[in-house]
Amino acid sequence: MRLLLSLSFLAFLGFSSSAQVISHRSLGNSLDNLVRWNTVYSEGHTGFSLSDLDSGEALYGYNAERYFVPASNVKLLTFFVAQQMLGEEAPAVFYRAHGDTTDIWGTGYPLLLHPSFYAHDTLGGWLADRRGHLVYHIPAGEEVPRYGAGWSWDDYNYGYVYERSALPVYGNRLYLDFRPEAVDGEVSGLFGSPPTVAAALIQNARQPRAISRREGSNQFTVGRNFYHPGNFPLERSLSVSPEFTVEQLDAAFPDVAVSLGDAPRPPRATLQQVTTPLPDTLLRKMLQVSDNFLAEQLILLAATERYGWPDEETFFSYLTDTLFVDMQLGEIRYADGSGLSRYNLVKPRQFTQLLTALDRAVGRDRLLDLLPTGGVNGTLEKRFDNRPEPYVWAKTGSLSGVICVSGLLRSRSGRWLSFSFLHNNVMVSPSAYYHEMENTLGWVYDNL
Repeated sequence: MRLLLSLSFLAFLGFSSSAQVISHRSLGNSLDNLVRWNTVYSEGHTGFSLSDLDSGEALYGYNAERYFVPASNVKLLTFFVAQQMLGEEAPAVFYRAHGDTTDIWGTGYPLLLHPSFYAHDTLGGWLADRRGHLVYHIPAGEEVPRYGAGWSWDDYNYGYVYERSALPVYGNRLYLDFRPEAVDGEVSGLFGSPPTVAAALIQNARQPRAISRREGSNQFTVGRNFYHPGNFPLERSLSVSPEFTVEQLDAAFPDVAVSLGDAPRPPRATLQQVTTPLPDTLLRKMLQVSDNFLAEQLILLAATERYGWPDEETFFSYLTDTLFVDMQLGEIRYADGSGLSRYNLVKPRQFTQLLTALDRAVGRDRLLDLLPTGGVNGTLEKRFDNRPEPYVWAKTGSLSGVICVSGLLRSRSGRWLSFSFLHNNVMVSPSAYYHEMENTLGWVYDNL
């Protein structure tokens, strides 16, 4: 009898093992039908990786070890780098005070007078308390390139490409809002920042664009449809120079006389610094709204934290040659912080591995709060709403011919997974690709 029970138990184990093999095979066959043999993807270049979030076990991969241009999925790398290098605070500015003069050197701090972050602008409050003379120094060789490597130069008239700098003001953007009628005691009219730029708009009734400027100029012209309520709030990039920065600082802080200098940056140990918290509000805007400016400036801030000045070229080399190697991510081409560059190259498998690292470093609840939620907010507000509950939290990415989504998924059974969909050479409507990705991830939700 005891022998019979033992044999029965062994038989049960054998059956369970066989069922597990069949389960894996069934998973592969089902996902092959949804991904590998998908006719919508057939003319482009698609990669997909799916892993168990808690164990890191790879569950499925299609072209998961091939490189893709990831567009704004790069912001997941930038978020990880910011957490590793900066944590919860960063240097807003380095300074040296002598007599009635304060010398300052920029760090890449992005929130000074930024229209979306007045409540978090630590540096603005510090500058408002200054008196006497303020000298903003840009040493020779420390100029921050206005655009990242591999950016499209002719995107300057759009609301997603903003110039970078060591000391941005007003988010390096023109911000405009229009209230046609006074509501709840608010004054009606057109409001904007920087005030000197917003007050100098020129009307051109023959202009088809709502608003535009010429390259290198901050003189904006507005067309006949400019005041349509659907245009506001409106943001456009500014042409930024050291002289422009000084001009804006001088106007914004009238109790201090601001001038431009080029003194070499002294050793960090000899300088004082204004330290600022890095609020989740900043990170949420970078990830949920996919704010390119914040992503770029976070890289400059992290470079400053490591080297004492925003040396992004050396910093990117450190990240790819040391930090990512230590994480065993493998080789990555990391060219900018935002994903606007087509020089970036990442594998789907590397993103699922990165998401596992983020989950452990940041904490799942916080990570879910910062990422766009399918069917709820951010760039996924109208995506992945095909199940009775939110089940996808992910970063999107898009360029011409590029559609990417990488993030976390919670299945109906409660299992947590990381995934990465990367599509390049896309020639059809993005909605067709999203429809197929919703089908695939919906199947994962139902079956895993």
